[in-house]
Amino acid sequence: MPRVWVNESAAREIRRGALHVYAQNVEGVEASDGDWVEVLHGGETLAYGFFTKGSSIPVKIYSWGEDDPWEVISSRMEDLFVQKKRLYDESFRWVFAEGDLLPGLLVDVFKDVAALRINVKGLERFKEDIADLIVDHGVENVVERNDGKSRLKEGLPLRKGLLRGRKHKTVIQEGAVKFFVDVLKGQKTGFYLDQRENRIFSERFAGGRILDVFSYTGGFGIHMGALGGEVHFVELGEAAAELLKRNIELNNVSGKIFKGDAVDVMRKLLRRGERYDVVSLDPPALIKNRADVEKGKRMYFLLNRLAMRLLKPGGVLLSSSCSHFLTPKDFLGIIRGAAEKESKRIRLMGSLRGQAPDHSVYLPQPETLYLKFAPLWVEP
Repeated sequence: MPRVWVNESAAREIRRGALHVYAQNVEGVEASDGDWVEVLHGGETLAYGFFTKGSSIPVKIYSWGEDDPWEVISSRMEDLFVQKKRLYDESFRWVFAEGDLLPGLLVDVFKDVAALRINVKGLERFKEDIADLIVDHGVENVVERNDGKSRLKEGLPLRKGLLRGRKHKTVIQEGAVKFFVDVLKGQKTGFYLDQRENRIFSERFAGGRILDVFSYTGGFGIHMGALGGEVHFVELGEAAAELLKRNIELNNVSGKIFKGDAVDVMRKLLRRGERYDVVSLDPPALIKNRADVEKGKRMYFLLNRLAMRLLKPGGVLLSSSCSHFLTPKDFLGIIRGAAEKESKRIRLMGSLRGQAPDHSVYLPQPETLYLKFAPLWVEP
């Protein structure tokens, strides 16, 4: 079997459950690019995983005992299917990469259509087997969404298309509303399941005037608007706006779409004197790496200040961040600082909320905890 030797620092981390071995901790390699390898420290076998030549994380760990790669992948997916079906029946994240101990593998199920993403070279040769396993579990349509830039770092080509079945569109139920999902053409896997519980939570703020910023397919605004009130959606992307229109019609929401940059649109709404009972902020990851932290913090600060200005006294701010480089403490600090600048008093409704439970958090890999959602009362 191909082998990789690691130093004492990596050995300690692997024994603690870490799934990543960094390049600086590799001491020797007898393996080819993409191989399933035995990971050793001296003469001790620590784990098994895939090796990617030239990567900053050349070894991803998948097993601490079983040495057959397909047995590890398939048995893990079988267990995860049972676990995730206990959480959700129709639509769920079946596999969440490191969060579910399968680095580089994502599988989202949207009723009868599944999205498959593979971001580790060694996993690529099992793509067809994984697609067959998905079909065997009753999801007859499988869409390959291997078009993320992270594949380029693994030396993998960008691809997307149907792997199984004929269908890539569907309609799912979420709380009180329905969403049209295009798994082939939508962002990432077609729909963001991680905010599901928070979107359903937002239904209790239905009624009045609602501003949904970075609305994408309308998540928060649709949930609130379907139960009453008027929603203004802010979305830059043309394709997303088309999906948003379909979801507005599907749920009979009274709403209007403002196309454009979020900051520009929010400033225009302020100049027009618009004010809202609820403002939702759900931006994409504004901090993609450590070099972006300070710039990203400034943008979160600006967005939350603008949102507070747009709120009526006693209004509700639903503020989110999916940047795992931004800690929960820093996120709340930014919101607090924005409130101080705007002379507002804010109260968090209970504790900070996070990602849906099918997006597992594996504690030895802290980046698997990434989503922050703060529901706040904002008062003058």
